Amino acid sequence: MRRLFVIFVLLVGLLTTVPAQAQSAPVIESMEIGLWPEYDRADVLVIYRITLSPEVNLPVQMSIRIPADVDAPYNLAMKEVDGLLYNLAYTSEVEGEWLKVTFTTPSAELQLEYYDPGLTREATQRSFEYIWNGDFAINDLVVAIQQPVNATDMQVLPDFGVGIAQEDGLTYFTKQVGKVPAGTPVTVRFSYVKSDDSLSFGSQSVQPVQAASGDAAGRVNAGDFLPWVLGGVGLVLILGGVVWFMATRNRSAVSPGKKRHRSTNRQDEMAASQIEQIFCPKCGRRASASDLFCRACGNRLRSE
Repeated sequence: MRRLFVIFVLLVGLLTTVPAQAQSAPVIESMEIGLWPEYDRADVLVIYRITLSPEVNLPVQMSIRIPADVDAPYNLAMKEVDGLLYNLAYTSEVEGEWLKVTFTTPSAELQLEYYDPGLTREATQRSFEYIWNGDFAINDLVVAIQQPVNATDMQVLPDFGVGIAQEDGLTYFTKQVGKVPAGTPVTVRFSYVKSDDSLSFGSQSVQPVQAASGDAAGRVNAGDFLPWVLGGVGLVLILGGVVWFMATRNRSAVSPGKKRHRSTNRQDEMAASQIEQIFCPKCGRRASASDLFCRACGNRLRSE
């Protein structure tokens, strides 16, 4: 009886620990949160670029909470081995002020995008507050804020330092947050002044390519090679003249006997041609060499 009781306790322990392990949240190795206000909409585009820890067993089920005002993610995708993003199927349900997005990913690299309508406007002043709710442990977190086109007086809390202009012509404020334990929220607030409703997408200016100067490294000066080019052309002309002279000299060196032989053959051919061309003396119709009578009028052509 005691042995059966011990087995029963072990089975209960297994049934309670296995689901707990299956439901434990995976660890995020690195995560970049992009906050792009007024990029291609009047809202704030929020981008999550996630790389799961190598210790996570794939495929894995995840649930990420985003603000309930979002209604639905704009895009949820995974990165395959070919480096391309492929859409992931998901389900969503509202939990208070959050929208829980649940999905299963076979890839360790994910990208989630949504538009947050929480951008506040008061005359020319714009402000926004972002909160990471701490659903997962993150080993390395980076937050990057894109300053909108025509925006000035960008203020970020906590301090993100000085903005840096990137290749797309826009300025980004970036902060290396680092390690964030699970259950620890991260809050970012920013504000700026903007007097119009222009969007950043499509307004990036393309920088003109500066023409290379004459002293630029690797620049080829045609004047340096002109004498060599002219010399090469002259050499080709000289060789061509020599070849032409030798060819004409060989043609003129043909023996007189051979010329006379060709001339005689030509005369014989002309005589044979004249003999073969027979015409009727009566009607003038042409006849063949074997005809005895004209095929048109019957006149005798020649005597046997």
